[in-house]
Amino acid sequence: MQINSESVVASAPSFSAGAPKLQLDGVTKRFEAHGTVLENLSLQVEDGEFVSILGPSGCGKSTLLRLVAGLETPTHGQVRFAGGAASEDLGFVFQEPTLLPWATVFGNVHWPLKIKGISAAAAHDDVMAALELVGLEASAQKWPSELSGGMKMRVSIARALITRPRILLMDEPFAALDEITRNRLNDDLLSLWERFGWTILFVTHSVYESVYLSSRLVVMGRQQGQILKDFSIEAPYPRGKDFRLSPEYNRLCRTAVDALEYASL
Repeated sequence: MQINSESVVASAPSFSAGAPKLQLDGVTKRFEAHGTVLENLSLQVEDGEFVSILGPSGCGKSTLLRLVAGLETPTHGQVRFAGGAASEDLGFVFQEPTLLPWATVFGNVHWPLKIKGISAAAAHDDVMAALELVGLEASAQKWPSELSGGMKMRVSIARALITRPRILLMDEPFAALDEITRNRLNDDLLSLWERFGWTILFVTHSVYESVYLSSRLVVMGRQQGQILKDFSIEAPYPRGKDFRLSPEYNRLCRTAVDALEYASL
């Protein structure tokens, strides 16, 4: 299913409110069982940027997202937001859809509002608008067991959008999908990002995905998650098949591959 953004312009609530800037200042994170995962890491993300975090397994990418989300606290350093952002300004899409098997698609998307005490009736229009944004309005009453992997991830994205986030955190959301579905969801995500202007922090293992999606790419090293390379992807949006087949895309992927190979040493 393709997102039909034009059909929801009039009915959908605004899912963006002027994305705030995100800043990590000298952040260190140590775990008793695993030692130091991040050490003295500093990173600034500007309003409306699409920043991908690329690096080898175990370099601290997911820990970084969890620190930004407030699911972990830094051992040292600070995570700060401009514009008065708080936890409710964040949407988090995990690697697995983590849908509630006993709830319909509508019920899963409604869940973040339900735990805030907002009834299904009161939330109906917002839930349906979020589902329409991801092309699933016709599947509102289906159960997770009836959905494909791509549809489940769309539900997970809609659930993250229902709180109208200003920053969207995504932890390898498309890693388990086949390439055709993954490419389609990449395109759909870019359509939503361009429309609503979120600030997105996107963790991935895929060089090709990171270059295709991002306005900026951050490569982390294996040693305590140090940032080894931070560079802009200057290719204009919208992007599509022509960009994927272009010499510029190949050149940018080569730059990212070289950085990632160095990071893996």
